[in-house]
Amino acid sequence: MSVIEIKNIKKSFQGKEILHGINLSVDKGDVIAIIGPSGSGKTTLLRCMNFLEKADEGIMIFENEKFELDKIKNKQIGHIRQRTGFVFQNYNLFLNKTALENVTEGLIIGRKMHKDEAKKIAFDALERVGLKDRADYKPSQLSGGQQQRVAIARAIATNPDIIYFDEPTSALDPELIGEVLEVMKKLAEEGMTMLVVTHEMSFAKNVSNKVVFMEQGYVVKESSSKDFFENPEDERIKTFIANIGR
Repeated sequence: MSVIEIKNIKKSFQGKEILHGINLSVDKGDVIAIIGPSGSGKTTLLRCMNFLEKADEGIMIFENEKFELDKIKNKQIGHIRQRTGFVFQNYNLFLNKTALENVTEGLIIGRKMHKDEAKKIAFDALERVGLKDRADYKPSQLSGGQQQRVAIARAIATNPDIIYFDEPTSALDPELIGEVLEVMKKLAEEGMTMLVVTHEMSFAKNVSNKVVFMEQGYVVKESSSKDFFENPEDERIKTFIANIGR
């Protein structure tokens, strides 16, 4: 069952086309790794799918509703965002709020939830990412890996149909990457639908069930993770895997 489908997404900046008609379907329970060299349009695609950027052209089918992305209304965007989560490269936490408050903020303000209910959900979400004992800590008191785990807790607290991850480990020191990937692996095992832009080939190979390889604004290859890594017929993909694996 498809959670979200996009057809012919195009996006240009200053007259230069960045996305050249991208098609992608994400089924319930999919963990799709979007990989490729820097500048290939991976993050732009994710941002267009969550309306942080407005696509110039394209169709989105979400919950069996069809939306033209260049004409979509704010109310429709709000409805879709209510069902999705987004984890940024640089955490995007409120620096003056505790971990708990960072998670409850969207529930109370965005979803008009009672504070007591929001706190219960937030504590549960922090426990799922291993940070219940850090609920009263502010971001400055947390490591980068812990901050990113708070951001993941914020995303899962809304019980989304899909979570978008935009290079969630790229801002982390190497020794902190593992703790974030472990949380993401656990979510995958629980059946969370995830679309992940990443340079972490171990995650793409061992956790994701599908890989999308992008280059210069095109999807060059889409396949199962097993086939992608075990049978990389395309020479460009072989070179990419070899280089990024060093």
